[in-house]
Amino acid sequence: MNVKPSHLIEYFNWILRKYQEIQQPYTPDSFRIVDITHNKNGKCILKVQVIGKASIFECTPQEVASNDQLLEGFSKKDIRTITYFATQEIKKPKYKILIQEFRESLNKMIFKLSAPSSAEPIEKTAEQISLDKDLISKLNAEDAHLVGYTTAAEQASREKEEMERLKRD
Repeated sequence: MNVKPSHLIEYFNWILRKYQEIQQPYTPDSFRIVDITHNKNGKCILKVQVIGKASIFECTPQEVASNDQLLEGFSKKDIRTITYFATQEIKKPKYKILIQEFRESLNKMIFKLSAPSSAEPIEKTAEQISLDKDLISKLNAEDAHLVGYTTAAEQASREKEEMERLKRD
């Protein structure tokens, strides 16, 4: 078997190129965002086109941002857009105070909250909301402040009533 060194070098170069192609399946600018929509739940959906082909797929910004190899296939401008929408979903409050009303029977404020998973609002007292760390973290800052203030005011009112009751007894 008589193999010339030049053929062997070419063969090794070919293997090296194929290995590099496998390691980096997506070259820069392999994908582009063609549309940004929101589904009925308000979640952001990206329509992504494979450049040079007619194929389009949908995914969330979080899915793209969590996949480094896929992210490398986008332009810098698209990466900025993906990052923006991925972080907006994280910061968006999940619950919102719809109604705040005083119930004399309980002598407490009741809050009606919009829940992302149900059409019916959730009713909770300020104290119940304050004790639910997961729920309070999913409120916007103004609503969380209102709940905290109401909880403190109700607690102060109960303590004052207790002190007055003890003085009478």
